[in-house]
Amino acid sequence: MQMQTGGARRAMLLAPRLLAGLAALALAGCEAVYAPRPLGDEVVTLDPAEWQGTWLAPDMVITTTVLDGAAGRLQAAWIERGTAGATLEIVEGSVRASGDWTFANILDETESEPPAEAPGSAEPAAEGAAPVAGQGTSQGIGPRYVWLRVEKGENHLTLWSPNVEQFKILVGDGRLPGRVTDDGVELGELTPEQLRMINDPASNLLNWADPAVFVRIAE
Repeated sequence: MQMQTGGARRAMLLAPRLLAGLAALALAGCEAVYAPRPLGDEVVTLDPAEWQGTWLAPDMVITTTVLDGAAGRLQAAWIERGTAGATLEIVEGSVRASGDWTFANILDETESEPPAEAPGSAEPAAEGAAPVAGQGTSQGIGPRYVWLRVEKGENHLTLWSPNVEQFKILVGDGRLPGRVTDDGVELGELTPEQLRMINDPASNLLNWADPAVFVRIAE
């Protein structure tokens, strides 16, 4: 879900609310792990019969709409209650995969610039290109994405958030590319081996013990 509507606050509201522990990420400068481009080297084709509907978790209900199944683009909407009353929040995004690993990616619009156009080319840099070592956006320049690991079952979704503190350790000692920032970690381009490390429970880079599970209650 390469969430793009409403900037970082709206984009990050969905992911944190799905995953306990990231709830204040976009609200009060709390920390996240950012990637320079969406994780996953292949678009996941979204069948509306599988991905569209109303989903229930312990603390919220969301409604998803497949905007472009072939491009893996998904919209999510939910009601947010504040002191001024209830408001409708809407985010858009894409789902991508690398092998058996599926990721939801959310564009942080408040800190991102559009991908640069390559010199002499009429085509802008591909937003959905896979992370490859030594290519792509420089740290601190261009788009950055927050992301989640996703597992789709029959009428349920399980999602895991990054373990920010563990990413700080591995970036700090050079095992992962990137830098520690005031708002978390900005990753550099990942090699396939580094992506495997992220998805290995032994590395403790995802909050495996604290997933969010959404159950579809209506199509």
